[in-house]
Amino acid sequence: MKRKIIFRFFVVSIVIVLLMFIFGIVAVNLNTKNIINQRLKEETELASSLLNSEDDFSNLEKYEDNSDLRITIFDLDGNVLYESDTKSELENHSDREEIKNALAKKPGTVERYSETFKCNMTYYATITEFSNGAQVILRLAVRSSEVTPYITAIIPLLVLVLIISLALSFVLANLLSRNISSSIIEIGDSLKSLNEGKYTPIHTDMSEPELFSVLSQINELNSNIHNHIRMADSERMKLNAVLDNVSQSIIALDKSKHIVFANKQALQMFNGTNSDIGKDLVFLIEKLPVYERISRHIGEDFAFECIYDAMHLSIVITKVTSDVICDNISTIVIVTDITKEKLIEKQKSDFFANASHELKTPITIMQGFSEVLMNKESIDEGSKKQIARIHKESIRLGSLISDMLMLSQIENNDTEQSTPTFVSLDETAKEIITEFSEEIKKKSISTKIIGSASLVAEQHMIFELIENLVSNAIKYNKDNGSITITFSNTSSGTVMQVKDTGIGIEKEHLPRLCERFYRVDKSHSKRTGGTGLGLAIVKHICAFIGAELSIESEFGIGTTVTVAFTNNK
Repeated sequence: MKRKIIFRFFVVSIVIVLLMFIFGIVAVNLNTKNIINQRLKEETELASSLLNSEDDFSNLEKYEDNSDLRITIFDLDGNVLYESDTKSELENHSDREEIKNALAKKPGTVERYSETFKCNMTYYATITEFSNGAQVILRLAVRSSEVTPYITAIIPLLVLVLIISLALSFVLANLLSRNISSSIIEIGDSLKSLNEGKYTPIHTDMSEPELFSVLSQINELNSNIHNHIRMADSERMKLNAVLDNVSQSIIALDKSKHIVFANKQALQMFNGTNSDIGKDLVFLIEKLPVYERISRHIGEDFAFECIYDAMHLSIVITKVTSDVICDNISTIVIVTDITKEKLIEKQKSDFFANASHELKTPITIMQGFSEVLMNKESIDEGSKKQIARIHKESIRLGSLISDMLMLSQIENNDTEQSTPTFVSLDETAKEIITEFSEEIKKKSISTKIIGSASLVAEQHMIFELIENLVSNAIKYNKDNGSITITFSNTSSGTVMQVKDTGIGIEKEHLPRLCERFYRVDKSHSKRTGGTGLGLAIVKHICAFIGAELSIESEFGIGTTVTVAFTNNK
C-alpha cells in the first residue's frame, strides 16, 4: 500500500508540473502574439502618418535598419510600389489574405510561412490615402513569436521544479502512508485481539476529524462485538455445563445423519471421542440395528426402547422445528439408560407375582372355611354376619390377587400362550354385558352396542380388556345412566369406544389413571369396590397386542375410552 501511495504521488506531481509548464508555454505564446499584433497595428499607424504622397516613401528609410520589420506598399491591384527588403521578389500580392482583408476594409493580422525569410511571419495590411486622394495598401510584417527559445530556457527550471516536486511527493507520501498504515495496523491488531478473546481499542486523534470519526466507529463496533462474544461464550459455557451434567445422552444430527453435537454422557455411553463429532452417527452408535432404527426416523418424532450391550436404553428422537437453535440441526436424539429402572420394575413385578402366588392359597382357604361356617346352623346370626363379611372381603382380596397375577404375567410376557384366533369384538362385548346384567339392572343402566368388528388375537386377553372397561363404566356410572360400545373399521385398523354417562374424571387425574392402585376418589372406590388395577391391566394388554389406548373425560358428564387395534382382519 505504501508503494502505491508513493507511486501515485509521483504520478500526480509529474502531471501537475508538466501541465503547469505546458500552460505556461501556451500563455507565453499567446501573450507574445498579442504583443506582436499590437506592435504591427501601432507601427502601421505610425508609418501611415508619414505618407502623404509617393514622394514620402523616402521617409520610410528609417525602418530599413530594423531587420525584423518589413514594410511593403501596394497599389490597389496588388502590385508592389515600395519594399523595404530589397531581396524580396516584387510579384503581385493581390492573392494574399492580408491584402484581401485590407481591400475589404477588415484589416487584421495574418500568420504564415515566408519563403523569403524561411520562417513564420505575421502580416498586417491597411489602406492609407495620400493628400491628393490616391489610395495605397500599406503592409508591415514581423517574425512570428517562437516558443523554442522559451522552452530551451525553461527546461533546466522544469527539471529542477520536477525534482523538488518528486522529493516533496516522496516525503509527503511517506508521511501519509505511514499515518494510514499505522491506522490500518492498529485496526488489524484490534481485530486480531478480538479473535484472541481480548479487546484492544484503536488510538484516535481528533486533529484528523474524518479519520477520528471512522476509527471511533470501528472502536465502538469492536467493543460491541467483544461484548457479544463474551456473552455468547458465557452462555455456551453454561449450556455445555448443563448438557455435560444431565443424566441423559444428547446427540444433535443434521439431515445427513452427521453428528453436530454430542454431550459428555453420550461420548462416554457409546465409547466415543470428540473426533467423532462431524462424522456419521454410525461412528458413535456402532450397533447396526439401533443405528438403522434411529436412521429411519431422522427428522421425525419417535421413541423406542432397546438393548445396547448390557444396557437397557430409552431413545427419544425429536424433530427440530425452530430455526433459532441452528440451521444445520434437524434432529435431536436423547438416550436414557433405564437399566436400573427396568431392574427395579422387574423386581417389583416379581414381588407382585410371588406375593400374589403365595397369597392365593390362604385366601382360597379363607373363602372355603368362611363359606362352610356360614352354612352351620349352630352359629348365631351375629357371628354369621361377621363371617359373611370375612367371606366378602376374601373374595375381593382374591380378585385383587388374580389381577396382580394377570398384570405380572403380562409385564413379564409370561401369559398362557394360546393360538390367536378370529375374535368377534361385538359378540365378546355382548357376553360381558350379560355377565354384568345384575349390576346393570341394579343401577338401571341402559347399554347399546353399535357396529361390529373382529380381529386376530388371543381370546382371553381381548375378553379381559373389554371386561375391565365395561366394569369401570358400570361402577362409576350414575343411576339411570347409559353405556355405549361402538366398533368401527378404518384404513389403519379397528377402533373400539366405550362411552359412559358416569361421574367423569377431572383433567388433572387423567395422566395417572393407568397407574397401579391409583384412585381418583378413595371414598367412592370403597363403595364401588374394585382392585385399582383394571386400567393398568388394560394399558399393559394394549401394549402387549400393539393397540393404542386413549381416555377422554369431562367431570360430571362422563368418560370415553378408545382402543385402536392395528392388526384387524
